[in-house]
Amino acid sequence: MRPTRPGDLATTAVVAALAAWLLVRRFYGDLPPLPYTAAFTTFLLAAAELFLAPSVTARLAGQPRTKPIMPIAVARIAAFAKASSQLAALATGAWLGAGVHLLRNTDLRQARADLVVAAASLLTAILLGVAALRLERACRIPDAPDRPDAPDCPNRARA
Repeated sequence: MRPTRPGDLATTAVVAALAAWLLVRRFYGDLPPLPYTAAFTTFLLAAAELFLAPSVTARLAGQPRTKPIMPIAVARIAAFAKASSQLAALATGAWLGAGVHLLRNTDLRQARADLVVAAASLLTAILLGVAALRLERACRIPDAPDRPDAPDCPNRARA
């Protein structure tokens, strides 16, 4: 598995923004109000990832008073972080696209309420992206300069 590239995330966000803008522009009158829980659930996921990252870093580095972490657990956490960063890019694009449309329709009462939800959700989606990239980076194996005889692992991600 390769590290997530910011360019890939940006491309995903731009495509999602365009698609969301087109869909919201076409079907906004038929949609129910945007859910306030969208921002809250994204925030909880970001908080969990931000909380987990320092622990993974410390356990991989073998710091005192930490238990070693199983390699399969690190792989699962890295896959989770990679999936979260893709979700964050999609959500960022979708909320941005919806927000752009809603900015043009603030004369409608429901559009103003939906704009607040879209803005809060956009901010938490960006926070999720930062948290996911931080967690993915925490899963990298630290270099061991004190072991020159250690074989180089071809699958190890480079910083």
